[in-house]
Parts: sequence; C-alpha cells; structure tokens
Amino acid sequence: MPKRPDTLTSQTKWIIEVERREVETGLDWARDLFARYDTSELSSIRIGTGRGRASGVYGRCWYPTPDAPRYRISCQLPGPFPSRIPTRQPPVYRHADGSWPPIPGGCIEGISCRAEKSGVVREWKRVIGYTEARTRDEGLVWIVAHEAFHFLRHSRQIHGRNTEIEADRFADEQLHLLRRLRERWCARP
Repeated sequence: MPKRPDTLTSQTKWIIEVERREVETGLDWARDLFARYDTSELSSIRIGTGRGRASGVYGRCWYPTPDAPRYRISCQLPGPFPSRIPTRQPPVYRHADGSWPPIPGGCIEGISCRAEKSGVVREWKRVIGYTEARTRDEGLVWIVAHEAFHFLRHSRQIHGRNTEIEADRFADEQLHLLRRLRERWCARP
C-alpha cells in the first residue's frame, strides 16, 4: 500500500560506508523505492562493505522490539563483483508415485525435507538458483530490495508471504527493472 502524502520519511538515517561512486545509481534507486512507502518506523538503513565473514552480498532487517522500537536495515556488499548470489526458489514436491519433478534449469538441488502431520507425509527438495550482480551497484539494488521486502511485508505495506523465496523474487524483479532502465538510457541518442 503506497504511503499517504503526509507521512514523514526524513526520520530514516542513511549510513553509507561504501564508495558512493560505485553505488550512485543504486542509492538513487533505493531512495526512490523507499519514497513510495511509509518509512516513519524505519530507523536506519546501513550500507557497508561487510565485516569479512562472507562474500557477495548479505543483509538483515531487524524488526521492532521493546528495546529498539523501530525497524533497521543493514546491507553489506563485500564483493568481489561480479558476484553470484544464491537465491531461494520454490521447492519441488515428491509425486504420489514416489518420483520427483525435475529441478528447474539453471538451479541446483538443495537439502531434502520431510514432514509428517496426522499420518500424512510430505517430502520436498529445496531449490537454489543464482542471480548475478555484475557490479557493486547491482549488488546494492539486489540486497536493498531483498531487505526492503521484509520491512514492507512485516509492516503490512505490501502483500505476500514474508519468506526468503518471496524476498529473493522481489529483489530479482527490482534488479531486472534497473537493468531494463539502464538499457533504455544507453539506447538514447
């Protein structure tokens, strides 16, 4: 649900710990994304280069607690770039005859899972896909969109289920939109 015109958005603190020239387009895109929603409960958005524990991109959206009553988003871009980002895809479920559907193209099989409820057994395999962030700028767009999805869904500003699969899908869509816009800009005479 889009924000109301009277909603304050200037309360969100942007903490930028990366070279701005590497992420200028991504920062503009992120500000435009958040400007469409009510961010009055979003305390801060931190964009950094990571703490040396991972590669590629990673982030977190902290939900309000009694000690920290507003949302916080942290997005880390340690690279190197280009970077392959593992994405969670919808799982595949075992058929009644015991066979499995094929894993979608470009994806790999994740862990196998099993659940039993009231004597009914369900089995599925997680599916892992990949999205390539060609530059730190694209990595920023992807991880900010992913964490923004968690914030927007948890604060009930967009529809859907607050899962990693849906957050990854939202991030993939936003990165695709950015790339299409760039193609249009480059095609201009």
